Amino acid sequence: MSDHVNSFHSGVASTLSRVRNNFWIPRGRQVAKKVISTCLICKKYALKPTKQLTGQLPRDRVVESPPFAVVGTDFTGAITIKAGNQICKKVYIALFTCAVTRAVHIEVVSNMSVKSFIFALRRF
Repeated sequence: MSDHVNSFHSGVASTLSRVRNNFWIPRGRQVAKKVISTCLICKKYALKPTKQLTGQLPRDRVVESPPFAVVGTDFTGAITIKAGNQICKKVYIALFTCAVTRAVHIEVVSNMSVKSFIFALRRF
């Protein structure tokens, strides 16, 4: 093993040549292969890089299209606001998310009814 390390992990032929300078080992090539196969440094450098598996993206995200051509919508919870000296009021947020560019458009709505959603959609 020390001859393998001293030859800077250079392989079977080099390791066997260094050993044969001092000793003759029967079946020396097989012994050198076995020593190299147990060497952790040689195992590390003998590995081949793996190929990254890529997932299939939805067609809407791959095909070039204008922003907000494909939109996802959602509401988010009640937020309490206070404008000037007025009383506190609950409002909601309507989110419009572009499926192509991942851009987000936010509209403030007074409640979570269909009517207020349609008004927000028209403003959008």
